[in-house]
Amino acid sequence: MSKLSRRQLLVAGSGTLAMPFISRAAFAGGSSIITSAQARFLPVPALLQPENGDTVTLAMAMARHNFGPGDKTALSAGLNAEYLAPTVHLTKGTDINFKVQNRLGDVTTLHWHGLFVPSVKDGGPHNTIKDGEDWNIKVHIDQPSSTNWFHPHVHQNTAYQAHLGLAGLMIVDDGKDRERGLPRTYGVDDIPLVLQDRRVVEGDNVYAPDGMDLIHGFHGDKLIVNGVMEPQHEVPAGIMRLRLLNGANARIFNLSFEDRRPFHVIASDGGYLEKPVETGILPIGPGERYEVLVDFSKGKTPVTLFTSSDDNGGGEALPLMLFTSHGRKSEITTIPATFDTLSPANSGMAEETRSFFMDDRMMENMQVLMKGMGGGSHGMTHGGGHDGMVHSGRSTEQAGPPMTAASSGMAMAIAGETFDMNRIDVKARLGSYEMWSLTTSGEMQHPFHIHGASFRVLSLDGKAPPAWATGWKDTVLVNETADLLVHFNRQADEKHPFMFHCHTLEHEDLGMMGQFITV
Repeated sequence: MSKLSRRQLLVAGSGTLAMPFISRAAFAGGSSIITSAQARFLPVPALLQPENGDTVTLAMAMARHNFGPGDKTALSAGLNAEYLAPTVHLTKGTDINFKVQNRLGDVTTLHWHGLFVPSVKDGGPHNTIKDGEDWNIKVHIDQPSSTNWFHPHVHQNTAYQAHLGLAGLMIVDDGKDRERGLPRTYGVDDIPLVLQDRRVVEGDNVYAPDGMDLIHGFHGDKLIVNGVMEPQHEVPAGIMRLRLLNGANARIFNLSFEDRRPFHVIASDGGYLEKPVETGILPIGPGERYEVLVDFSKGKTPVTLFTSSDDNGGGEALPLMLFTSHGRKSEITTIPATFDTLSPANSGMAEETRSFFMDDRMMENMQVLMKGMGGGSHGMTHGGGHDGMVHSGRSTEQAGPPMTAASSGMAMAIAGETFDMNRIDVKARLGSYEMWSLTTSGEMQHPFHIHGASFRVLSLDGKAPPAWATGWKDTVLVNETADLLVHFNRQADEKHPFMFHCHTLEHEDLGMMGQFITV
C-alpha cells in the first residue's frame, strides 16, 4: 500500500485533527522564552569516580519526584536517587566492580549502553535481576573516551521502567582531555544534559500509553532536562562542554539556540571526531549521545536552548532550558582545532553484507487497534504532518484507553519476524566487519541501536552522513535507508546474545528487535 493511503488511513481513523502542541510563546529571534525569574536551577547529577578495584553500587528503587514548580510530585524511579542516577566516571585501564540492587518490586535488568563488555555482562533481556536480588559483575574498562549511559532492558517492559527515570550517564576517560584542550571540570564547564519528555508530572499514573503511542512511540507535551522542566544553568564566560543524551522513549530532539550560536560537535556515541564540526541545528534520536562545545564568551546571555516541535526540525521552537552567565571566565577560551585520528571506513572492509527491514507493520497494527476499538477512533487524534511525527507533544486529554505492548495484540519486526528470546538471528565472526543495510517503510524515523558492536555510518538515504555522525557510533536515526560498517569486537554466546533493535522503546517492546552472537 502506498504512503499516501497509509497516511489517509491515519487521518481517517482520527476523525478530526487535534491542534498540535503550542509552546507558551513563539520563537522570536533574540527574545528569551524562559526567564531567570521563572526557571529552577538545573540539577547536575552527583559524580561517582571509582578507582581501580572499587565497587560501584547502583540501587534501583521506586520514589517520588518533583518535575516543576510547586510541591506536586509524580511516581518515579532512580538509581541512588529519586530520579535518574549519579554520573559514573570511569578511567580507561581500570577494573571496576558493579553491584546493581533491584528494589523496584518487579524484575528488571540494567544495560550498559555503549560500554565495551561481553554479552554475559551486557544487561540485556537475558540478564534479568529479580526483585530483592543483586547483580554483581566485574568490568575491565578498555575503550576510547566516550559518553555512554545505562538503563533497563527488560523484555516488553523497557519503555515503562525507563520512563520512570531509571537512567544515568557513564563517562569513559582516557586522561588526555588536558592535552586536547577540552573543558573537563564536571559541573562547572563540563555538564551532562539528559533530554526527555513527559505527559504527566504529578500523581501515580505517569505512563499510560494508548495504541497510537505504541505505534508511534510515547511523546509527552512537557520537556524535561535532568529531571526538571525549563531549568536554568549558570555558565562561565568561555567554552562550555555539554554532554547530550536523548533519554526519551521516542521523541527526537532538534536542538538550536535562540540567537543561532553554533554547536561545535566534538564527539558522538563512540568517542571523538577528528575535528570539531560546527552546526546551528543538531538532531538527536533516542539513545544517541553527542558532546558539543558552546562559546558563552560572545553573544548575549541569558539565552534559551530550543528543540523543534516535530521530528523533522521544521516545527515550532519549544524551549528546553536557559543559560545564564555568572561573569567569571572559564579555563578554556578557544575551540581546539583537531582531536583523535579516525581509522578509515569503507564498504570494502566488510566480509559479509546483511539487509534488515525495520518493519513497523503500520497497516496491520492500525487494523488491530481499530478492531479493538470496535472501529472507533478514540485516542487517535494527532497534530498532522509526517506519520512518524503525529505525537510530537500529546497531553493526557488526547490519549485513548491505555494498553501494554504485551496485551495490545500488535507486533513489529526487524529480522523478518517479531522478537523471540530463543531465536538467534545473526552469527558474526568475532573481529570481523560487516555491512548492514537498513530500510524502513518511510512512514516514521527509527533510531537503530546495536549492542556489543560499534559502527560507522557510510550513508543515510543514499547520501553521505552529516559530518557530526561520521565517527564511531552505536545508535543512528534512520529515516528511509542507512548503510553501516559494523565492527564485531565483543564476545557473545547463545545463552546471552547481543541485541539490535529500534530505540523507540515502545517499538522495542513490540518486537522490533533481533539477536546476534559472535563465533
